[in-house]
Amino acid sequence: MNAEVSIIGCNSYEQNEVRDALQEALAALGGIESFVKPGMRVLLKPNLLSPSPPEKAITTHPVLVKTVAEMVKEAGGEVWIGDSPGGTGEDFQNLWSKTGMDWVASETQSRLLPLNKGTLKSLRGKSYLLSPQAFEADLIINLPKLKTHTFTLYTGAVKNLFGLVPGTRKKEIHLKAPSPKEFAKALVDILELTAPRLTIMDGILGQEGYGPGAGGTPRKYGVIGASADPVALDLVLSQAMGCPGGSVLHLAEAKRRRWENGESMDIKVMGKKWLLDWKNVKLPPLSGLMRFFIPGFLSPLLERLVYLRPRVDASKCSACGLCAQSCPAGAISPGNPPEIDRKKCTGCLCCQEICPQGAISPIRSPLARLAGIK
Repeated sequence: MNAEVSIIGCNSYEQNEVRDALQEALAALGGIESFVKPGMRVLLKPNLLSPSPPEKAITTHPVLVKTVAEMVKEAGGEVWIGDSPGGTGEDFQNLWSKTGMDWVASETQSRLLPLNKGTLKSLRGKSYLLSPQAFEADLIINLPKLKTHTFTLYTGAVKNLFGLVPGTRKKEIHLKAPSPKEFAKALVDILELTAPRLTIMDGILGQEGYGPGAGGTPRKYGVIGASADPVALDLVLSQAMGCPGGSVLHLAEAKRRRWENGESMDIKVMGKKWLLDWKNVKLPPLSGLMRFFIPGFLSPLLERLVYLRPRVDASKCSACGLCAQSCPAGAISPGNPPEIDRKKCTGCLCCQEICPQGAISPIRSPLARLAGIK
């Protein structure tokens, strides 16, 4: 059976245009009513990485979230809106205000939920602390943002579910799964545990370059994508961005698990596939790609020699200390600029992701430069 992915053009966040595009995208999947039934508690999970204004293209745009909330309510559902941002993730009022979610909640009479508590869930012998609201809701609608990601190359539907891990507990997963391949397995575990049944991608204005935070460059992609299968949606969009096959490791892991279970990954793209003909999308460095293709017995050695590490641009640094607070390995000492202990650093680049000034960028190891990893 084919996984269905719906692609519709949308050139702005004007409310009527967004609504028309969403209705067309969902019509190809049977309409919102095929997912939302009267009385359902529906958790909308946008990407709210940081308290950033919509024009930065870091977070899911409030007009899209508002329109989805209205459609859910029209179908008879109760709307919850929740996320747990990067870093400490404690100042939710600032998060709601800066990202426009407080406006969405006011306009649609929806509940804003700070996902700062956890319930223990286990899969494949590993345990994860996940927000209980993900399991109290009758339906999760995943609302990711189309962006590049310096650590995972691409962030979209599957990666967005990492926001269901509350606050600083994300650091524990990074410590237990420090390499891209290990982190990919954790992301797919979280996907399987939470099982969103509808994903709508905000690809109107996204990012390229050193995403997914302030270091990324806004880029207009001009699409809304929708699917009941988040992996299929990610595969279609990451390929359109130019990610080489197998280079987005969590998608490769998700495909591998499905094949092991005898499931196919045939994808039917509906709507306006020609809109995905993007040219020259700037991707971040491909350290994960090299780690994916090298022989297993060489992997531990090369991972010590081929790596990306953060570098701070002192002229941009505001000494806010968020990089030190977000570092899973405790490798950063706050200051202006902060100091990074290279021996402790695991290369997860959480600091680069969370820096509000875009002051942190990745640098390559000497062997990575020699190998031509750009």
